[in-house]
Amino acid sequence: MNPGRLINKTFDYAEIHRIREAIVGELQKENLKTVMVAGPHDDAGITFLVSVLGYNMARFSAMRVLLVDLNMRRPQLHLSFGLDIGKGFSAVASGLLPWRDALKDTTLKGLQIMTAGRVDTDLSPFLTRSLLDTLIREMKEEFDLILFDTSPLLVQNRSNVDPALLSLVCDMVVLVVQDKRTTKTELQNAIAAIPQGSRKIRGIVYNHQF
Repeated sequence: MNPGRLINKTFDYAEIHRIREAIVGELQKENLKTVMVAGPHDDAGITFLVSVLGYNMARFSAMRVLLVDLNMRRPQLHLSFGLDIGKGFSAVASGLLPWRDALKDTTLKGLQIMTAGRVDTDLSPFLTRSLLDTLIREMKEEFDLILFDTSPLLVQNRSNVDPALLSLVCDMVVLVVQDKRTTKTELQNAIAAIPQGSRKIRGIVYNHQF
């Protein structure tokens, strides 16, 4: 099924409303804004959750919502909204584009996307904590809620944003596990991979349908 059609079919599910209320309630209680969505492996449903949850949040609230694709290994967030992948995070990280110029509009006024961008060069020298600290601090000044789509915690590859590092500068971590795919050991290892895991991980989404 087309990713965009899937979002339109599922953003109003009761389960998505419940996840939204739990996350937003927790964030607002502590005056927080950033959520990293991660999983142990590929195809857990991370991009789907970021897409449909972000759409739901923008559709049913007055919040200004930003979705950021930091999965440089298998970027797919742009597909969910029918956007071009170019002029995204990779250009921002390498200093070729101011981050505000990398934002892309969607059909919802309160929802914007930063795609992964094209990875044509080695981004490793640019992917520092200082970069993430500055970027997220400035994003918080303009958005009410920011969701980060990330690569798997248990898979390494060059020129990727380390989700463990990202977790240090995000307010909250939500893990996604896949029915009949994610093992208990993988979940345990994913939790162990998050520094300050017991404090940062606020929920685990069990994906048994998508």
